[in-house]
Amino acid sequence: MKMKMPVWMACSAVLTLATLSSPADESSTAAAGPEKTYTGTVTAVHPNDQALRVRGLFLLNKDFHIGSSCAFSLWGNPSGALMDLRLGDEVTISYQRSNGVLVADRVTQDMSTRKGMVTAIDPVARTMTVRGHGMEKTFQIGDDCNIVLRDNHSGFISDVQPGNLVTVTYDTPDDRATVRNIAQTSATFTGTLTAIDLDSKTLKAKSTFTTKAFTVGGQCAIMLNGKMGGQLSDLTPNEKLVISYDDIDGVNIVNRIATVPAAQTQTTMTSP
Repeated sequence: MKMKMPVWMACSAVLTLATLSSPADESSTAAAGPEKTYTGTVTAVHPNDQALRVRGLFLLNKDFHIGSSCAFSLWGNPSGALMDLRLGDEVTISYQRSNGVLVADRVTQDMSTRKGMVTAIDPVARTMTVRGHGMEKTFQIGDDCNIVLRDNHSGFISDVQPGNLVTVTYDTPDDRATVRNIAQTSATFTGTLTAIDLDSKTLKAKSTFTTKAFTVGGQCAIMLNGKMGGQLSDLTPNEKLVISYDDIDGVNIVNRIATVPAAQTQTTMTSP
């Protein structure tokens, strides 16, 4: 004898099957695709609309909506906000695309670096020119620029002199290269020149307590009375020098030599 399923059980089963086989809800069908990245230059910032435009490769512009949990990692401000971005900033955006809309979940500011020799610096105008790889580039020194010296000590603009070997970190707001960090990490030795070999490009200098041997680097700047362009052959024994160098596995490689002008002797004029 066959058992008949009660009507209420049959209806429940039909509803359950309908629920399980129904299409996903609207949020599921609109799910975003895999996360992608896009790198370029900020060309427009719209804080009120929580939107951002970035120009990338081949001058292609992309518009991004800023997600509610979007993280901003900016230079000197790892927890910044959309309004902290400036036109010309280089950024990498992590985003998802949903139905043609790009939603950013992370914005990282990309900084540029340049290593080279300081050929000019103006503390008043806050500009500096750095020569590297045979090319010179002039920078604006940002008001918030950090000066980093040897052993990570903080310094001042006055600690950076023409002829110094530096590494600058900069961005390009409003298409103007602006330095945010200057690293001048060479050691300094002040002493009297005791020996020099032009062929091997080596020299020795002594201070009150020690004598050091140095090897002159190929791009070493030689400053004679504050002016660039000197030659190793211009140096003479017993001359007082300020030597900037880097200790590379026990070898002192010189990147800057500056002569110290002799103190002028003051004479007193006596009336007869």
